[in-house]
Amino acid sequence: MAKHDEPAKVWRMRAELDPASGREPDWPRQIRVRTLAPADAEAVHSLLAHGCRGGGGSVTPFEAWLPEMTADDEFDSELWFLAESRAMLVGVALCWSSAFVKNVVVRESWRRRGHGEALLRMCSPSSRRVVHQLLS
Repeated sequence: MAKHDEPAKVWRMRAELDPASGREPDWPRQIRVRTLAPADAEAVHSLLAHGCRGGGGSVTPFEAWLPEMTADDEFDSELWFLAESRAMLVGVALCWSSAFVKNVVVRESWRRRGHGEALLRMCSPSSRRVVHQLLS
């Protein structure tokens, strides 16, 4: 089978985010974490599409994606976490109100530094109090 005909690899990840561990997201100084603002939607979509370009998922065109996301009963812009450095989007975690993590994407040049795990910890119900502290 030629390389382009091979099926894409998809990983399902399950992580225990034990509230008893007390471990909070660990962000370097140059990373700022905040929640979604309406002006962020295109940049978030672009990063998601970039993350899916090698297979393992897809993102509908922006014009369809945004209404699909924001019309979902479980959508809450306060649960979409954006990590950025100097106005560049480094990573995102899109969480639903049911505690389902829809997407986690980290820009390749920022990977292998713990940012994906930190974004997942932002989604953890045990981290909600930390979220409010970080964003205050």
